[in-house]
Amino acid sequence: MTMNNLSTSTLDGEVIASIRQSIAEFVQRCGVQYKNITLDEAWYSECCQEAINRGYPMDAILPYMAVGVAIMSNAYDHLQDRATKMWICLFTTVATCIDDMMIRAEDLVHVYRFNERFANFQPQELPVLNALDGLLREVACHYSAPVSNLIVTSSLNFMSSILLDNETQDMPISSQTPSYPEYSRLLSGLADAYGFCIFPSTLPLREYVQCMPDLTIVINHTNDILSYYKEEIEGDSANYLSLIAASRALTKQDALRELIEKTVQAYHNVLEFLRPRPEAYDAYVAFFDGYIKFHATLKRYKLEEVM
Repeated sequence: MTMNNLSTSTLDGEVIASIRQSIAEFVQRCGVQYKNITLDEAWYSECCQEAINRGYPMDAILPYMAVGVAIMSNAYDHLQDRATKMWICLFTTVATCIDDMMIRAEDLVHVYRFNERFANFQPQELPVLNALDGLLREVACHYSAPVSNLIVTSSLNFMSSILLDNETQDMPISSQTPSYPEYSRLLSGLADAYGFCIFPSTLPLREYVQCMPDLTIVINHTNDILSYYKEEIEGDSANYLSLIAASRALTKQDALRELIEKTVQAYHNVLEFLRPRPEAYDAYVAFFDGYIKFHATLKRYKLEEVM
């Protein structure tokens, strides 16, 4: 039996067909054509070398370098500043590594102290946390305040979300608090950080800041939609869609359909707001096209099995 058969055999054929149709419809309604993309090997080599030069713990972060390269070379390829693109790659690589590895109690204890140590200019207690600490201190080299502040705040909230997940394991989801999944997702998604990074640092904030609430919806929930298949075959019941379904007494398929409607609307809201602002508009269109390609590039999302 092939690996593809192993992974898809855990889901009913009708469910797979429904997921395929939902994802295809979502991409189509956002005006993007889905296609498989290969990883940019030149960027991969360059980013690995930069991480080595910085003394990053390669044994920990190397498995995640493809994630950083894929998002930078696809979703942020429109940016002209090469150093900023490298920063986005390394930031994504390190953050993804932290998100995946901080599940053991001996690692989590250091995450509990990350924000405090960051604020007090104290060294972190794990090499990968030191790497993130240093990257956050570089944000101001690429974006001026208040954008740099908001990127850092988003990143610190992301670290807190790891602790929130730990504190709320197996917590029953109440139908009386239907907004809780959204709150949790806003903390964990780094959507503000990735949203602000879309726009060139030379572009005035007033050109795009009003669309940020919708843009965070687009960033977080496009990922939720395109991750849905992978999470279903892995039996992940702690993701955003599962929380939404539980909090509102919906099936996951119904929750997915509602999320697609919400995300498509937000996508077009941003598009229409930015349309009279050509530089911001072009950056957003390039980003979203690349954001879909980012998900298509990485095998972790298993989209080749449903698309």
